[in-house]
Amino acid sequence: MAEETKYQPPQDSPEPETVDAAPEPDGADNAAEDLDPSSEQAQVADLTERLLRLQAEFENYRRRMQREKEEVALYANQKLLLNFLPVLDNLERALSAPPTEGDEKLRQGVELTARSFRDALAKEGVTPIEAVGQPFDPNVHDAVMTDEDPEQPDGTVLVELLKGYRLNDRVIRASMVKVNKRD
Repeated sequence: MAEETKYQPPQDSPEPETVDAAPEPDGADNAAEDLDPSSEQAQVADLTERLLRLQAEFENYRRRMQREKEEVALYANQKLLLNFLPVLDNLERALSAPPTEGDEKLRQGVELTARSFRDALAKEGVTPIEAVGQPFDPNVHDAVMTDEDPEQPDGTVLVELLKGYRLNDRVIRASMVKVNKRD
């Protein structure tokens, strides 16, 4: 059998030349894609929208922090004031006791102390909640008893057992009350 040989070009013939494009500088191969105006405009629009959202979020954050800071300053001494209210309650209980002979000076001193205590609390924004004769409001009243009074409308506060107070516009202690309830 005869051997089959593959064709091989002669050794001295030059290889065919290929025509290559001129080499492009680094990064220039993507230049055509980057110059697409619709893509650049879309990127600019996207970045602008993101920037505007970020600015709006920051402005909302700044306002929220300012509001919280003001609220903290407004109600910072709430706990302290709550601790003083039982002292005022005791002074008022002492004044509600029937006077006895010989205690006029002591009673005047307690009245003066209670009045100055109320004034100091008022300067801090503490005000009493009106209860007796008012319609029952669960936001400011705490009903602990009911009674029946035919002369009063249903749901009216009959007796205030413990005075309630507000600090500025916030209820810090609800009034404990007896409410009229008709069957």
